[in-house]
Amino acid sequence: MSEHALPSILLNDFSANHLLRLPPKFYKTAKTYLNNEDIKKIQKAYSVAFYAHEGQERHDGSKYITHPLEVASVLLGLKMDPDSICAALMHDVLEDCDVNKSNLETLFGNDVAEIVDGVSKLSKLDMTSKTDVDANNLQKMMLAMSKDVRVLLVKICDRLHNMRTIEHLPRFKQIQKSKETIELYGPLALRIGMQDIRAELEDLAFRCIHPLRASMLETAINKSSGGRKRIVTKIRKELKRRLKSNGIEDVGVKGREKNIYSIYRKIKSKHKPFSEILDVYGFRILVDSVDDCYRSLGIIHNYFSPIENRFKDYIAIPKSNGYQALHTSLLALNAFPIEVQIQTRNMSEIASFGIAAHWQYKTKEKSKGSELRASRWLSGIADLQKNSNDPSEFTQSIKTDLDSNEVFLFSPKGDVYALRKGSTPIDFAYEVHSDLGNTIVGCKVNRNEVPLNIELETGQTVEIITSKNNSEADPAWLNYVVTSKARTYIRAKLRKQKTSDARKAGKVMLETELKRGGSSLSEYRGSSLKKILNSIGVSSLNKLLTELGLGKRTGSIIAERFNSGLQIREGIKDVKPVLILDNKIESVTVRFARCCLPVYGEKVIAHSDTERGMVIHHERCKQVTPFIKKDPRYMPAIWGENKKNHIYKARIDISTEDKVGVLSDLGSVFARFGINIGFVNTKKIDKNFAGFEIQIEVKDKDELKAIMQKIRATKFTKSCKRNINEK
Repeated sequence: MSEHALPSILLNDFSANHLLRLPPKFYKTAKTYLNNEDIKKIQKAYSVAFYAHEGQERHDGSKYITHPLEVASVLLGLKMDPDSICAALMHDVLEDCDVNKSNLETLFGNDVAEIVDGVSKLSKLDMTSKTDVDANNLQKMMLAMSKDVRVLLVKICDRLHNMRTIEHLPRFKQIQKSKETIELYGPLALRIGMQDIRAELEDLAFRCIHPLRASMLETAINKSSGGRKRIVTKIRKELKRRLKSNGIEDVGVKGREKNIYSIYRKIKSKHKPFSEILDVYGFRILVDSVDDCYRSLGIIHNYFSPIENRFKDYIAIPKSNGYQALHTSLLALNAFPIEVQIQTRNMSEIASFGIAAHWQYKTKEKSKGSELRASRWLSGIADLQKNSNDPSEFTQSIKTDLDSNEVFLFSPKGDVYALRKGSTPIDFAYEVHSDLGNTIVGCKVNRNEVPLNIELETGQTVEIITSKNNSEADPAWLNYVVTSKARTYIRAKLRKQKTSDARKAGKVMLETELKRGGSSLSEYRGSSLKKILNSIGVSSLNKLLTELGLGKRTGSIIAERFNSGLQIREGIKDVKPVLILDNKIESVTVRFARCCLPVYGEKVIAHSDTERGMVIHHERCKQVTPFIKKDPRYMPAIWGENKKNHIYKARIDISTEDKVGVLSDLGSVFARFGINIGFVNTKKIDKNFAGFEIQIEVKDKDELKAIMQKIRATKFTKSCKRNINEK
């Protein structure tokens, strides 16, 4: 049959005469788990691929059909469904041959056609540029592939065979494909739990990029293998003997080998010599049930010394890719450190084959209990994107790699966002939009309120709570955000806040000083204002006010310049106190001093602080009393009516008899009057008396006075006084 006859055959259908025999080894593997009808469908796909690629050759000179056949063989080894095998055989026919999607739909149905189409579109993407990374593109890529995870499986197996034969490509292409494999396909294979394929992909890519380093590592491993094998065999036999003697009969114990790239990565990231990396011996214990896993853990902990803080239970809480096992580290024979993974045989199969281990091609029933989390995750994304099923978005938006150290989060609307592992709600807010980050005041994760410094996990739905009235960034956020975008925006906002607060504080200071001289800032306009600013040496009033607020200029001297310019000298007038209103004084942010903790109704002083805006102190606080009459940044303040019924912290010092139960008695007095206690510091005054420093929460000075009177009235109290850090 010639290649020109292919289109007409595709439009009609194959007869039995058109079907080609499957290669013997391929057919033998297929017969182990597929029925005759399935094999006939695969035979038809092989025939289409064979004729479609007739006349095409690979870089090594072999017929092109050898490549799709090898890709399909990998999936056959994973016992994938017949549609996946068919798609693997034909995964390049849309890209390289005179075949269209409708032809495949006619012959094989919609599923096979969609898988082939999806793989073809992924093959056309440019995913080699690290400078053009767009997180949203990554999200769309994952969403698109989640419509049928088999698209991803075929593509990974396609890359695996290409890496196995990469030596036939030009050297620059080898490097490009190998980097892409490590940065994208290895992490993708890990994401869907295919550990064995991931390890082979990474090792092949590493050998290609760094052949000398790979050769040196392999030589070192081979040299040390003799002694290692004896130790591993001895420990393996001892583990098996202990488990069997304690009733775990059907148990398998294997020495666990690290792949060469993982050894290299550990040497590089942990800055440890090769000998230390290789000296940690790994073992995998395989049993039949979850109950046997936990029993085995108890047995080996009984005979070998567990290393502290080195136990993880991934059975109760599986990893996001479905991996399950118990991990523990022990000191075995002669204090050798060993790492042990305990799994059921089913868990081990999942760890090796990932999502492919759960593909039930006949009944299409969901795996019970052990269904791979990666499969549920991908399906969940597909469900959320039912209205955007166009696979063409692959080519338009996917230009990035997949970082295995990422978390995938949902917005309340179902949009998916990929952030660095360790990200917080603040990182998420800035990732969605800078305005969201700039106005964040709270967060809900899976509908429950959480603190803003919590570390987010894959699969969570994150809802950001915002407020336009309280849109200040907190410098403490820089301690726990991890994304560069969030960090950049927070720093910029803090700089802007500092300048804005300084300008507002400077205005309050200048107004205060001008009132002393009988004038007001509003009286200075136009040319007269410009003349004064020129004499001072500043370009604008805003700049002058900012410098005043930052403490770079003295308010009284500047006010003198203004008064001289207006020629007003009516004598010094009394300065009206500034008004504390809605946690602001004339738009300047207000904070209450921790040194004296002023309470509503008490006499207070406002301090224009360079870094913090307006800070309110108690009038008798030793931090302000020396400066009230000397520094214009300190000014009297009064409480606005709307500051009533807020909660204020206050410290009180109490002296009592030193006897059993006195602290409990004090606590009951506060509880009886609904007073919340923040903290208690105790000290022994002498053999008869004890002292307590207690921080409480009150509404105003009257409530504070009342509770102090109640404390003084108790029989065991000797004194109770307000702690305001007096001079």
